[in-house]
Amino acid sequence: ILAGRVGLRDVHATTKKALDILREGAEEKEKTYDALVWLSRPFTDADVDKICRTRDLVTRQNTPLRVVHRRTAMVRERTIFEMKLRRCEGRGPHFAMLELRTQAGTYIKEFVHGDMGRTSPSVASLLGCDADILELDVMGVEMDFKPPVC
Repeated sequence: ILAGRVGLRDVHATTKKALDILREGAEEKEKTYDALVWLSRPFTDADVDKICRTRDLVTRQNTPLRVVHRRTAMVRERTIFEMKLRRCEGRGPHFAMLELRTQAGTYIKEFVHGDMGRTSPSVASLLGCDADILELDVMGVEMDFKPPVC
């Protein structure tokens, strides 16, 4: 099914038990994102190399300031499995597209800007400058799950 730029595939009717299994497996999911990122200085080839070489990075995330009023205040460790960084042609030297493959539950916005030091390491701390996220798209969710046939 396509509606504009959103696509759905492998849609099935399911049971409550299957949904419970999906929720229980939330920690094992991997999610892939595309993010438009801004840096306070122009991106360099060294930035691209550093980000692209980083694998299986464990980040410690305090509950983000933007959600702490409705979520339990705690520290979560999440893994960033892979990152790719490419320049955005036509947007200027401060902009790039960041592709991420992460453990489910990672606060992506905070991983980019660092949430005032509450997420470490972050893209900002890795590159040694301010960073912000302007757009974020979920590109995929991976999890071993075979839905029961209804």
